[in-house]
Amino acid sequence: MTKFLAPKHIVVYADDDPDDIELVEDAFKRYANNVEVITFRDASRALSYLKNQTDLDPLPCLIILDINMPLMDGKEALIRLRQMERYEALPVVLFTTSSMPLDKAFAKRYNAGFITKPLGYDQMEHITKEFIDHCSEDNQKKIRRLG
Repeated sequence: MTKFLAPKHIVVYADDDPDDIELVEDAFKRYANNVEVITFRDASRALSYLKNQTDLDPLPCLIILDINMPLMDGKEALIRLRQMERYEALPVVLFTTSSMPLDKAFAKRYNAGFITKPLGYDQMEHITKEFIDHCSEDNQKKIRRLG
């Protein structure tokens, strides 16, 4: 008898800093049975991936964007995401070194979370829980149950 495996929850993460990408990937390892983190080195590649998704592809449960990236920054990516019907209400978090009130206000205006990057890995477990808090309640329960 074949056991049915539920599809993994997809987290899309765009950041140009390889250390930050590794930090987030490591932080989600606790949830590896249930969450797949798909990473991109710039927001334009992440948007291209998302635009090419069809209605048959699973919708990500969360998109995480660094604000400061070359080519296209996280703010521009967020604006473009909110213009796409499929992603207009999807949970998005701006994950950044910035603590500027203007950046926080921007995130709020576009219905996105705002989390400041930690100084080290020891803070990442808490931040990963914050990321998951931005997912729908149903996805939060499923992720935490299997994590």
